[in-house]
Amino acid sequence: MKSEILKLRKQIYYYLKSRAHSYEDGTAELEAYQTNQDTYADREFKICTMDNLLNTAEKSDIIYIGDFHTFDQNIRNVLRIIKLLVTKNKRPIIGLEMVDHSFQLVLDTYVEGHLTELEFLEEVNYHNSWRFPWTHYKLIFELARKHDIQIVALNKQGTLAERDEFAAQLLKDILDNEPDASLVVLYGELHISPNKIPALTQNIAPNLKQLIIHQNLDKVYWKLAEDQDKVEAVCFNPQEFCLLTAPPWVKYESMVYWYENLCNDPEFDIHSYIIENGKKIFSDDTHENFILICIQIINFLKLNIEEDEIEDFNLYDHTNLDYVEETLSSSLNQNLVDYYEYLIATNRSFRFLESKFYCSSYSMNRISYLAGIHILHFYLEKKGLNALSVISSNKKDSFFTLITLEAVLAYFFSKIINPHRKCDMYLDYRRASETKITKNILELFKTKSFSNINKLTLEEIYEVATPFGHILGEYLYLREVHEKNTSALQELLDSLSFHFEDFAKIRDKILAPFEYEKHQKRYF
Repeated sequence: MKSEILKLRKQIYYYLKSRAHSYEDGTAELEAYQTNQDTYADREFKICTMDNLLNTAEKSDIIYIGDFHTFDQNIRNVLRIIKLLVTKNKRPIIGLEMVDHSFQLVLDTYVEGHLTELEFLEEVNYHNSWRFPWTHYKLIFELARKHDIQIVALNKQGTLAERDEFAAQLLKDILDNEPDASLVVLYGELHISPNKIPALTQNIAPNLKQLIIHQNLDKVYWKLAEDQDKVEAVCFNPQEFCLLTAPPWVKYESMVYWYENLCNDPEFDIHSYIIENGKKIFSDDTHENFILICIQIINFLKLNIEEDEIEDFNLYDHTNLDYVEETLSSSLNQNLVDYYEYLIATNRSFRFLESKFYCSSYSMNRISYLAGIHILHFYLEKKGLNALSVISSNKKDSFFTLITLEAVLAYFFSKIINPHRKCDMYLDYRRASETKITKNILELFKTKSFSNINKLTLEEIYEVATPFGHILGEYLYLREVHEKNTSALQELLDSLSFHFEDFAKIRDKILAPFEYEKHQKRYF
């Protein structure tokens, strides 16, 4: 079982890493930096403890900490190092990549308390110059204010190499003027490889004691994955460590989530939502989070559902893969086991068996997506429709209809929480390369009986049903929310069945007011 879980985790990892990198500009220089990091990460290392690392940090002039810009866990270790230096009566100075050095005066003014948060973000043109989640970095500024710690902006316009050279010279100049200080530098993880900024700094200031702290390097994790369940850190050499606080696919998931939901939709930045509401909508209790979203949706749509009618469910994630795998294997045939493993490996969130949900990550979109599926199954059960019997049967048309209905309601409900959510539309698939998947998606807009269904595997059915369901969910949202046609959702709920012919009728009602053949995905 352990090797099966490891294999599944690697599938998740490769899928998310590939997807995350697909959003980058892919310049030759960036790819060279990534290759360089992989090479250094592939060296031999020894397992060590946080105490080993922290003891070294106390004695260092410069402490480089690698930043994966969309991953909030990176900041926790920065805060920990700074607090350690403060308690040891050291005098830390914080160096940040996230602000261009031309805004140093603005940065000083903000840290000193003479600018509001919004004024600071506007003055440094944060959304266009950096854009990555502000609340990650905000914690560093709050700590600096509390302990009267200076922050230095280390960035500039130019190539990656030019920026590294600028940062190295600036670090030397800071310590020339403040020789008793300890510099804590948070910079992009690719820039703190031993031959990048640390080497440049060492060349011009050979007497400085430098410490490199990588975070969650992919190759380190996979070398330890089979034999080490809990390793705090590893040591490449006395002045270079790697912290291990999360599996690598989680950081890539954060990158995918940022590009898909925050990069082009700043108005619905979850971190802005947190700022405006003064607290995180999601607590550490995922059960509570899920119920909270369900209740928000139910109240918004004025559905006649009581909280106690939907509180019976179980929510699992990648930390429960052993249990999920065991449950699937003991309850379903191998064909279905393979199907659900495919969903896990491709980072999908879904319902399996009776009121059990797998959530690939606890983002707002995914929680609200699963909430929509949960509420759909409440109505299915109310009508005496047994979803498990459909999943376990060999009736592919009923299986397809169930997955499509889940996608419709899941997308619709998640769009209520995130109105900026988008999906590919008819024209996007018409203009895409013709494949088995795109061809079947296009056929679904008009066909009265899905003749190709038996030619598809369960995995292919999912890949056809889900995006088509999202399109219907988009139009259902436009009718229900924008046009305030409150009968649209109710008609769908009243006509629920596992027969494709019945589904086709409600499909036609949802699409009727729209010229769907002229629509494509919105980009703004």
